[in-house]
Amino acid sequence: MKQAEIRRYRPGERTNPYLAAGWMALLAALLLSGSLLTMQRLWNGRAPSLAAVFAAAALSALCGAAADFAAKRIPAAQLLALAPVPAVLIVTGFRGYIAGGRAWLNTMLDRWNTVHEGGLALFSGTASERDVWAFALLAAVLIGLLSWYAVSRQSSRLAAFISVFWLLLSLFGEGFYPLALVLLTAGQLGLHMTSGSRAITRRAVAWCLGISAVLCACAVGLSGTEMPSVDRLRQNIKQTVHDLRYGRDTLPQGELSRANLLQESSETMLNVHTEQEKSVYLRGFTGGKYENGTWKPLPDAVYGGENIGMLDWLQTQGFDPFTQSAAYYRLTGDAPETNTVEVSVKNASRDAVYAPASMEKVTDGDVRERRDALLKGRGLFGIRNYTVTEVSSTRPSELMVAESWVSSPQTEEQTAYAQAESVYRSFVYDAYTAADEDLLPVLNRLFWQDYDDENDGVYSALSRIREVLKAQVRYSETAEAAPDNADPIAYFLTDSRKGNAVLYAAATVQALRAHGIPARYAEGYYLPIAKTQSSADGTAALTGQDAHAWAEVYFDGIGWLPVDATPGYYFDAVALQQMVSLPDTVRKTAAIDEDRSGADQVVEPSGTGGSEQSKPLTVVKNVAAVGLGIAGIVIVLFTLLLCAMELTRAFLLWHAERKRRRMSIEERVRQSQKLMFKLISLWGIDAALGWETAATDKALANTLPSVKPGEYERVNGLLEKTIYGGIALEPFEERALDLFVQRLWGRNVKKSWKMRLKLRYACLLAAK
Repeated sequence: MKQAEIRRYRPGERTNPYLAAGWMALLAALLLSGSLLTMQRLWNGRAPSLAAVFAAAALSALCGAAADFAAKRIPAAQLLALAPVPAVLIVTGFRGYIAGGRAWLNTMLDRWNTVHEGGLALFSGTASERDVWAFALLAAVLIGLLSWYAVSRQSSRLAAFISVFWLLLSLFGEGFYPLALVLLTAGQLGLHMTSGSRAITRRAVAWCLGISAVLCACAVGLSGTEMPSVDRLRQNIKQTVHDLRYGRDTLPQGELSRANLLQESSETMLNVHTEQEKSVYLRGFTGGKYENGTWKPLPDAVYGGENIGMLDWLQTQGFDPFTQSAAYYRLTGDAPETNTVEVSVKNASRDAVYAPASMEKVTDGDVRERRDALLKGRGLFGIRNYTVTEVSSTRPSELMVAESWVSSPQTEEQTAYAQAESVYRSFVYDAYTAADEDLLPVLNRLFWQDYDDENDGVYSALSRIREVLKAQVRYSETAEAAPDNADPIAYFLTDSRKGNAVLYAAATVQALRAHGIPARYAEGYYLPIAKTQSSADGTAALTGQDAHAWAEVYFDGIGWLPVDATPGYYFDAVALQQMVSLPDTVRKTAAIDEDRSGADQVVEPSGTGGSEQSKPLTVVKNVAAVGLGIAGIVIVLFTLLLCAMELTRAFLLWHAERKRRRMSIEERVRQSQKLMFKLISLWGIDAALGWETAATDKALANTLPSVKPGEYERVNGLLEKTIYGGIALEPFEERALDLFVQRLWGRNVKKSWKMRLKLRYACLLAAK
């Protein structure tokens, strides 16, 4: 007897076949259009004809549709879907795809380097126009096939992968196109609304088309326009996340417009213990490039090109810019005694590692180097405690002169150091000597016009800069903000003529560079010798009032060392001349002595009334910060938990489906039984095999409209037939069981969010 064909029935299904075909074609067109627009935009001027690329993709999708239609009668007709691939190969002469793909990747890398001043290396080789066409046409054909496959198989996951792939690629390649994103989103939305057990209805189509039309209108309006509010929001979110992880940074971070923040706080930022009585600059930020009134670390592009791998090679030679001066002292022979500095971060940012330029090594703490400029903590929330050793003289850095062995090394170690240092020195002079072009006329007129360069050098140039600044400007903790169209350094030197350490340091760096001396801007905290001398055990608390900015100069053969031009932070010419003839001795931190620094310290603010008045406001700010931090942590943990649950769910369902294919009919029935009763229990109905089937059937029919009266009793009988009777189900009976289980998910039933979570995750144990 011929078995009747079993057709799958979907409740409320009233899909017109022509409507279904048109809807699938529209969704495929949306997906491939969004993909192609993104790919074309990333070409950056080398894109082939958009019409030709669209035609190739559309032809590929049509072949996929024809293959699906013909395969109902002739299974081998599925191969028709691949027909466009050999056609493109023949048309393009079977060559050019790799070269064209390489050119496309190079275009994206070049866009990234241009926007972010990056140094990503490009792939070698050139591509002709023919190669570009070959790759574009082949990619379009594959995009068309993939888009049709996602729609015809109703694969929301594949559609989501396509959308996310092109979104990430556009963001990386700096080719974000709102219209393309909207088309991809519309295709994915339409597929989601009509996939699975959801029928393709006019209402669903109307909703999807309406939402897509609104999104497209917005995308067309936004395309090609700048969105400063979005950029500000992105920066604010980035800063908020940074503050939640590492704490609020009170340092200006090179932004001269925020110079007034330097010593705004009076809270304890660092607790520092040192074994020697001497002043120490604890560097937390360095800026090598000056742009629009802000110092930033050198861009990645500087480390690219001919400098690619330079820092890695230096490491293989045992040369590290962060420990260079300590290595120089060690090789000199008559080196100062090693000093141990322990740092405990209190209210300063935990992102930066505050360490002296004369650092020898980190003995306690997990830190990482960022190029040759910054030290960062590796922890998720930064680093709170670390210990470094350093080797430095008590004399100011400007008195340093390299020993003769740097130019005429005597040992193998000195030779290796000298060779590596010469390579790094060449890089330093290329990267750290460029003064701002707009500032050069002012710098040359003020600092170098009447300069006597007979005994030129770092000491002479720095003395000149100090003299000019002393005569030209005056120190003030509160700096007057420069107008929007004025450069902060030029405004400081010629108009306001007053400022704090941030502006003094910035002007010093630019003046040194204008004279050809490599220099960079630095921020951090200054530990004066007076604080170590007044401590019984060498421990000092550095507050926001100890925040400071200074310049770092590269001394040939020695390395980066701090120099200062801020009043009260350097020795006068007479004191410096006296130091040259005195022995370089360092006292241990054990007792209280008089301040012998020889420099006048910056006067502390008089009175504490303002501080007392600000205490209630400070408490409120701290409470708000703690609350915001807790909320941020909860959000992060919730997001991580949700991601873990989704990944676990996807894996278990994939594993269950894979395992089910290898099961016997009886094993599949038992698995369906387990899942069925798990779902029934989630709807609040007590049920068991063969127990009160009539009452359970009635309860299910009342709870789930998709379950018809008597359907549960029929399915219960099928389960008893296999489990109790040992009789295998017929294929149509197994399909009826599976269909009933699918209806228990209640996809067309309104549910509370709790019930949605239960149905999505609580059944995972049954899916194993």
